[in-house]
Amino acid sequence: MDERGFVSKKRGDWDRLEGLIAKAGGRQGVRGLSREELLALGPLYRRASSDLAYARAHAISTDLVTHLNGLVGRAHALMYEAETSRSPARSVLDFYLYEFPALLQRHILYFLAAVVATGLGIAFAYWLVIHQPDRLWLFFPEGFRRAVEGWKSGKVADPASAAFSSMLMTHNLQVDLVSFAAGILGGIPTACMLFQNGATLGALAALMTQVHHHNTLWPGILPHGIAEFTAMFICGAAGFRMGIALLLPGVYTRRDALRIAALDAVKLVLGTIPLTIFAGIIEGMFSHLAISATVRYTFAGVNGLVWYLYLFLPRRRSAGQTALRDRNLAST
Repeated sequence: MDERGFVSKKRGDWDRLEGLIAKAGGRQGVRGLSREELLALGPLYRRASSDLAYARAHAISTDLVTHLNGLVGRAHALMYEAETSRSPARSVLDFYLYEFPALLQRHILYFLAAVVATGLGIAFAYWLVIHQPDRLWLFFPEGFRRAVEGWKSGKVADPASAAFSSMLMTHNLQVDLVSFAAGILGGIPTACMLFQNGATLGALAALMTQVHHHNTLWPGILPHGIAEFTAMFICGAAGFRMGIALLLPGVYTRRDALRIAALDAVKLVLGTIPLTIFAGIIEGMFSHLAISATVRYTFAGVNGLVWYLYLFLPRRRSAGQTALRDRNLAST
């Protein structure tokens, strides 16, 4: 094929590829392309690369080779380099609004396993303390006994404290991180930690049953506890995700399975940051104020509904994620 015939046959594809590159060079980047255009990008890029190789091999004019080389280079950059038009703030927003909830929904069984492990701890400790009250202190370290006595007396009202909120956020985050990291040992320590945390609540609930102070326990726990326990369940799910990958790697080597699972697990833990911050602020600034139980229950119900709708309500992909997914499809 002579140069004129070659150019005539291929010009349409080159012009289309150049048009897509120009359109994607605008402010929106690849998000400015339609789905059809994104899917066409890959085949057009591969054809142009093949044409460039042909032009070089058959000593077609230097000007044409230079033109094709520039076209292929620009297309390669568009296909494989980072999407610079996407701001860090937009990436973070997309993670919390779309990627994290979708990831949690895919790993719902691990989340439910964490709920079950905690529930077993609650049931066991409640049953044991109800039948053997002297076993109460098995579930509370020495430093917590004063707080338990406060709950027992029904006098748990405290003024708001920003310092206390900060301390609680730090403590809760440490517990959640340890629960997640323990997954590297097969998930068994994660299950034990969830069981222990549940047992602490179960033992306290049994004590409140004995002294008839449930009217102070639940209004003091639920406003912050829904977010706090949900974060704990998610971190437990992250630990189980890693533990199962280690014990049952499937078609992967254990190293590869663990690496894949760790990426999901880290994202799950990062997703709990808003929950942990919220729980710390509410516990330190609201939960123990001297206000009516009705107000606290109402607040707990509203924030619980909002959190669980956010976490488990199916949602469509953001425009940025759709573009990124389609660009990846185009490159295959």
